[in-house]
Amino acid sequence: MRLQGIAAIAEQLDLPQHVLRFWEKEFGHLRPMRRNRRRYYRAEDVEILQGVRTLLHDRGLTLDGLRRVFQERGPTFVRAVGRGEIASDPLDMVAMGLALAQLPPDRQHALIEALADPATCRALADQCLGQTHRAEAAHARSA
Repeated sequence: MRLQGIAAIAEQLDLPQHVLRFWEKEFGHLRPMRRNRRRYYRAEDVEILQGVRTLLHDRGLTLDGLRRVFQERGPTFVRAVGRGEIASDPLDMVAMGLALAQLPPDRQHALIEALADPATCRALADQCLGQTHRAEAAHARSA
């Protein structure tokens, strides 16, 4: 496990250190290790910080909006945004939220978990493409 200090992470994210400390207090999902009164961030913490930065600074979410994202989608989603694996465009997020709202809660949770995992996303995409190709082939045979 590679640990990085707050100065290195602040430089990497182009943010002041006090912003990272503020986010740590605001969002309980950030829990850097502490040794000798210093903060050390794990890779998972850095992914969350990158996701928080993307959602707040690049996509314009408010702190309340980001709290809702953590509450409704969890840190797995925010980490995936930080890794660039999930579209974080506001319109994409609204469309996804509207579609999710129509699903039963258990299906919502399952879908969110699946979307946060790149391997699962690829498997689902491959499955959908396979179904599309079979449907196109069947249509071509009948035409």
